[in-house]
Amino acid sequence: MNPLPPRPRFYSFLLHMPPPAVAWSVSLGALAVVAALNLGPLAGQAASVAYVLPLILCLWTRNRMILYLTAVIGSVLGYYKTVHVSMYNGYEDRLLTWWFQLINLWVPAFAIHLASYSFDRLDMKRKLLAEANDELAATNREVASREHEVVQQNEELQSQSEELERQTEELRQQAEELEQQTVELHAANDELTRRERGLQTLLESARWLRSDLAERDVMSAVCQAAVQVMEEGVSAAAVVFPQNGLLTLRGHFGFGVHGTMRADVPFPGTFAAMVMARGQTAYIADIQSRPDLNLAQPAAGRLFRSVLSTPLTVEGKVIGAVEVYAQQPREWTDGEFKVIEWLAAQCALALQAIEYQQEVLVKRREAEEASVQKTRFLAAVSHDVRTPANAISLIADLIEQSAAVPGHHVDIPNLAKDLKANARSLVELVSDVLDLTRLDSGKPDLHISDVALHGLLKTSLRQFERIAVEKKLDLRLESGNADVVLRTDKMKLARIFANLLGNAVKFTEAGAVALRSRMLPDGGVAISVADTGVGIPADALGRIFDEFYQLQNPERDRNKGSGLGLAICKRLVTALGFTLNLESTVGVGSTFTVTIPREFVQPNTPKPVEMVETPKGDAGTLRDVRVLLVEDHDVTRRAASRLLATRGATVLEARTGREALHLLLHDQPDVLLLDLMLPDADGTDILKHLKLNRPASLRCVLAVSGDVRDARRKEVKDLGAYDLIAKPLDIQHLLNAIVTGLERCQGGDGHKGDGKVGAAALG
Repeated sequence: MNPLPPRPRFYSFLLHMPPPAVAWSVSLGALAVVAALNLGPLAGQAASVAYVLPLILCLWTRNRMILYLTAVIGSVLGYYKTVHVSMYNGYEDRLLTWWFQLINLWVPAFAIHLASYSFDRLDMKRKLLAEANDELAATNREVASREHEVVQQNEELQSQSEELERQTEELRQQAEELEQQTVELHAANDELTRRERGLQTLLESARWLRSDLAERDVMSAVCQAAVQVMEEGVSAAAVVFPQNGLLTLRGHFGFGVHGTMRADVPFPGTFAAMVMARGQTAYIADIQSRPDLNLAQPAAGRLFRSVLSTPLTVEGKVIGAVEVYAQQPREWTDGEFKVIEWLAAQCALALQAIEYQQEVLVKRREAEEASVQKTRFLAAVSHDVRTPANAISLIADLIEQSAAVPGHHVDIPNLAKDLKANARSLVELVSDVLDLTRLDSGKPDLHISDVALHGLLKTSLRQFERIAVEKKLDLRLESGNADVVLRTDKMKLARIFANLLGNAVKFTEAGAVALRSRMLPDGGVAISVADTGVGIPADALGRIFDEFYQLQNPERDRNKGSGLGLAICKRLVTALGFTLNLESTVGVGSTFTVTIPREFVQPNTPKPVEMVETPKGDAGTLRDVRVLLVEDHDVTRRAASRLLATRGATVLEARTGREALHLLLHDQPDVLLLDLMLPDADGTDILKHLKLNRPASLRCVLAVSGDVRDARRKEVKDLGAYDLIAKPLDIQHLLNAIVTGLERCQGGDGHKGDGKVGAAALG
């Protein structure tokens, strides 16, 4: 609702009611002025109508009490002026004039009264209208506020509506995305299910890696997994290999019940050959674009149009390829590249696992067989050890009885001879077993030098001349290359010929044993040992060099040896880089041939001088020689001491290293025979101290041990010993070594010390 219009200026003045005090003051003042004018000097000129002027002021004050008071005062003053003061008219005229004045006065008074009342009513209405207008303004303000709130609420509702619409759109989009994701998840789930089946197939194929499952079955399982793991559209897979120039499938899946189309596809013209040559994964989107390349195709049904292939690498070598095929032309993705390369790696692992498992099974069978053979070997060795040991024990009893019974002394030399033979047999057996152990434990030490072949053969043959003469055998050397020089280990080669000749002489009862050498067309040398013995059956030729096989033969003659010589020969020949072959006929004889390759034959090299060390003295040269024998075995020490004493030596005995150092300090021996295995010290520790503090009188040091390896011999020589003597002791060899050592070490030969040595050195 609109507010009231503004008041006019005139009415604004009239309608403006002054305060009561002002109204009374103004009205009374105007009345007084009018009365003064009518009653004063100007009474004649002032008309009675002048009293109307104060009445008009009452219209401004709108005070009806003032109005009527002014009218009464004006009436009284008019009566007084008209009746009592005026002198111009008669009384009746003056009274009539007064009545006219009253009319002139009260008519305006009533008019003013009505006007004032109207103004009051109008003022009241205006107040009511103002209040209504104020209420309407307040209502308008409230309505405006509510309209503003409604507008805000509308705006908020609009915003919320827009937000709801946006959220609805988002929800709709999310619903569409969820629907799309649901479809994708279903597809992914199907793909994962298919790949899970493929992985399960791979897992099953890993479990199938057994000795009773063919390699083709395992490869086919891997191919099945490839088809299941790859994306849709892959129809088949195969593991292809080159074999005899043709394409061969070791395993495949998806080719149908009829298998592959052809079995004579040349491998060089295949896509797999190109992939193997490049060593990289590759594919052909449509094989029709490459008519020059062949694929493995099914024998029936639709042909393959697209192929993805990756090389199959085992231990760094490309041996084949893994291929997957599709019946429709297609492009292959990076993910499929990774999958097929992973499958190729799994296939390689499967092949290696199968190969390793087969090797393990073979090794296991060999180990089981070796264990059985080793048990037999140990039983045979144990029997062979006990046989000469038992003979030695019995002969020792006979010697003891013959010495106690008068007249039986003549039997002692023969008994001693038998005792020595059995002891030698026992030593040879133990030595052969130890040699086999050393050869099997690792590569033997080789001491390479120039060797005159003819001289070595003559020396080897000379060892068996006495036995051949006793058995009436024709023992001969047939060599047409007297100037041949070999670059090899002389001692080990001599051991080979000694073993071969020894076997030939032992097992040949009549006929001949020939040692032959000849040059080969390629520049190598062949040395043969041929006999006319009993020969070897054909079924035993493949195992003749196996000591386990030999020792389980119950028909062999143990009096002729341990049966380990050929096994040792085979190992020594292999260590030297040669080959050993056998030809034999039962009842005719056997021929063992050692073939030496050309690289071991020295070209145009002069024949080296064969040096044979022969001691200048004999047993009598030990007279006045003081020998300190250090040995913890009482029987060995006493026997060796007595044998040395019979050759003129003065023997000092020590059981421990501490005793030996004491005797070296106080008794000044010339020769030290030092056992390297002592109860209180290692013999090498004594040699180390002697190298720093050697007595001036000590001219020769000989170490004694059952360990005569080349490395051990070099060790003791580096510590100042002249040589290493092998156990069991050969008294003649020991005497020769002492004499040679004394002559070579005459004057100290740089091994003298300050003469200060004692038991404290072992601390």
